[in-house]
Amino acid sequence: MRQTGLWLDIDHAFTQRGNKALFSSVHTPGYIDQLYQMTPAKGLIYADVDTTLSHDSLIAIEEAAGASLQAVDAVMGGQYTRAFCSVRPPGHHAEPRKTMGFCFINNIALAAEHALTAHGLNRVLIFDFDVHQGNGTIEAFQGRDDVLVISSFQHPFYPFSHWQSDFDNIVNLPIPAESNSIQYRKLVEEAVLKATANFKPELILLSAGFDGHKNDPLGGLNLETSDFYWLTQMVTDLARQYTQHRVVSILEGGYDLEGLADSAHIHIQGLLET
Repeated sequence: MRQTGLWLDIDHAFTQRGNKALFSSVHTPGYIDQLYQMTPAKGLIYADVDTTLSHDSLIAIEEAAGASLQAVDAVMGGQYTRAFCSVRPPGHHAEPRKTMGFCFINNIALAAEHALTAHGLNRVLIFDFDVHQGNGTIEAFQGRDDVLVISSFQHPFYPFSHWQSDFDNIVNLPIPAESNSIQYRKLVEEAVLKATANFKPELILLSAGFDGHKNDPLGGLNLETSDFYWLTQMVTDLARQYTQHRVVSILEGGYDLEGLADSAHIHIQGLLET
């Protein structure tokens, strides 16, 4: 962003760290206590088969979760209309009682619950476009009438759960491996537009995963960088219609550094446009 000048077009804020009391809105007290108790004084442990935890991880976890709350406050308070949280670790695999897939605290679920309780909203839309399905987010909100979760994801693929749902507020959009831009857009666009129009959200939250990029080592889709600009434009158009432009985007996956950088850059550029 510094090379293109985009860095100068955006405001930057350091996050205020979240805490155990805030996390309890989406995670059980027992799970939160366990997370803090198992954090090692030094070295690494495996909190999950593929999720490592170090002493310093807890700082990053609290900062990532805190950023999601801070972004919602800034957007709902009128300071900004759109915000992007460039955070790690990601969150959308973390279930109320379970660490999964590099995720400890579900940042997007925390943001949605905060928007509902602290800002008095009645309808929050979460659109998750990570290559992996947002199982933790679905687990947190399935059966609710105040949160609509739309998840597009490669299928079959990790986490191999929650991809079928009988709940009206869950819209799953499974995408076959090797799908290209045209195929992906055809499967996603109509479903997202229809679900959003029916729900009429007051705020849109994005689980922004860029691991659907064709160069990502952990994904199997063939999306181009430009597809993430298209996704962003679709969302900002919907936000213009329904949410007074309000969008909060929170980083999830993306593991090819060049693909992640290019995709996040074009995503932020799209969020800046009116």
